[in-house]
Amino acid sequence: SPTGAGPRALADLMGLSPSVLGKFRGDPPPMENMVGKSPEPEPELPPDMLSSIFALLEVPDLVRAGSVCSSWRSVYTGLRRQLRQHKQRQTPCLLYSLAGENAACLYSLAEKRAYKLTLPDPPIRSRYLIGSSHGWLITSDERSELQIVNPITGEQIVLPSVITLEQVKPVFDDEGAIHKYELWEPRYTALAEFLGHEPSVYALDELRDYLYLKAYLFPDPQTESYIVVLIHNPEYQISFAQGQGTVGGPFCHQVGTIKNASTRMVYCMQ
Repeated sequence: SPTGAGPRALADLMGLSPSVLGKFRGDPPPMENMVGKSPEPEPELPPDMLSSIFALLEVPDLVRAGSVCSSWRSVYTGLRRQLRQHKQRQTPCLLYSLAGENAACLYSLAEKRAYKLTLPDPPIRSRYLIGSSHGWLITSDERSELQIVNPITGEQIVLPSVITLEQVKPVFDDEGAIHKYELWEPRYTALAEFLGHEPSVYALDELRDYLYLKAYLFPDPQTESYIVVLIHNPEYQISFAQGQGTVGGPFCHQVGTIKNASTRMVYCMQ
């Protein structure tokens, strides 16, 4: 039966009296009321009402509510999949890495409490954070490859390789392994006359320092698909990748620069 912080939070939200709250908790009735009576079934809130209430909770309270009982867990799971239904504006949290390679800490300002998280490889300490959207982090590892990871659930999706960007070319060693990248950049005269494109060579872990500027995630809960929009060099260009679940295609070739991409972005994202 539902017990603990979850029902108390619902009682505060709905203004339930202690006696009504006791019914939802499954508290036994007084002995004098049990004589000659059949036990009454526990009242259950409809799933749509629970979903509306859960959508108002802070994430830590939402996770706790999902562990109360099976019916609450079902509502919590459905709400987690449909990220945009979670309407509560969340108090910011601070994410920082710990001594362990795959360990991180999430500090809740609302609760003044830290939560230890275990995240998948590659090690979170070695990644760069280039964006966060809808509870997901967009990271770049030591090979300048991109991932999106949910620090609460531990889910991770590997994004298309950096070499699917039009301006990035792999450089292979004698054994056929990628050991450097070429980034093709425009060259200009002192009078801003275009001369053409020339490559700059970067080590695997150096490319991310120059290439990535910002990334955004746009999930579609109805189809469980997503679009990642990437702002990157050279010249603040915009590319995007679209995927379903853990499967995604390559990054779209240059969509345009940040200055003139608005109409072309709408076309490419339809």
